[in-house]
Parts: sequence; C-alpha cells; structure tokens
Amino acid sequence: MAGGGKAAVRVSWVALGAAGPLIGFGLAAVTLDPPYGPVVPVHDAQVALVLSGDVDYRRVERAVELYRQGRVRALMVTGAGVGGDSAVELAKVALAGGVAATDLVVEPRSVSTRENVLRSVDVLRRRGWRRIALVTSSSHMRRALGVARRAAPELEWVAVPVPDPGHARRIYRARVQEWVKWGWYLTRGWA
Repeated sequence: MAGGGKAAVRVSWVALGAAGPLIGFGLAAVTLDPPYGPVVPVHDAQVALVLSGDVDYRRVERAVELYRQGRVRALMVTGAGVGGDSAVELAKVALAGGVAATDLVVEPRSVSTRENVLRSVDVLRRRGWRRIALVTSSSHMRRALGVARRAAPELEWVAVPVPDPGHARRIYRARVQEWVKWGWYLTRGWA
C-alpha cells in the first residue's frame, strides 16, 4: 500500500474512534471524558507528575494541594512551551504554593503527552519512585494514563483528574479533541 493509503487508513481509524461514541451512544456521549477507570484517593504517592497543557494552572495547583496535605512527597512538572505548557512556569506556581525546591523536578523539553510521559519515566525510575499520582485534566486522563501504563507498567499510576477549565463550549471542544487524540494514540500503539 502506498504511503498515502496508509495515511488514509490511519485517518479512517481515528475518525472511527472519534465517531464511535457518537454512533453508539448518541451526540451526548462526546460530553463525557474518555473512560479511565475508577478514581481512588491519593495516599502515600512518592511523586505527583503534572503534565503540561495546564493553561489555567489547575493541574499544578491540585498537585501542590496534595503536597501540602502530605499525600505526595514531591512534584515533577513536564513540558516545553509557554504558560501552562511550560514546566518552568508550572514550577514557579509550585514554588509559590510552598513546594520546596528540593522536592521539585522540572522536565522542560517534551512537547506532547507521549513525550511528557516518556521523558518523565526515566527520571521516575532513576529516583526509585514507584507510586505516581498522575495529575492532568479529566478529559486528558484516559490518554495520559494509557501512555503511562504502556511506557512503565511496573509503576503504580494513580489517576488524579482535575476538572477541565472554562465555559461549557470550551470543555465540549476539549473532550471532542481528546476522543480523536485517544483514537490516534490507540492506532499508533501508544496508549
């Protein structure tokens, strides 16, 4: 099959993955976050891994809250970019919130969910961290958790979903985009 044919097949699978909820459950289903399983309380996690894309800083604020409650012992922020897409900016919010500099790890090079996880996993393993609180938006959690479990199945990943920010239209758009991205990651074998 020519290169264009493979791309068409991938696009078809992505479209099918995105359309599945619409076909199977009706239009209302895209208002639901992609499923990621039950949420369990975070206790005694060694680190909270905060993924970039945190435009309103809700993810890092939730991680700081867990740290201040003693439910995680350290924070790791990851991502390149600007604002909430920048681990450097997320680190500033964490430090201002009371996280000790010695309890904060910054990974500033990743530019996608997959890179966020892959670049972080090496650090997590080197530091001997085994129980990880994965902090990201509710709509993003399924894809992030899928990547994490595939990249490091030996680690214990605890989902810490944070409500998606913004008005209803923005949340709806984020969820639709995540269904499509999740379909894409599945076809690539990344989640």
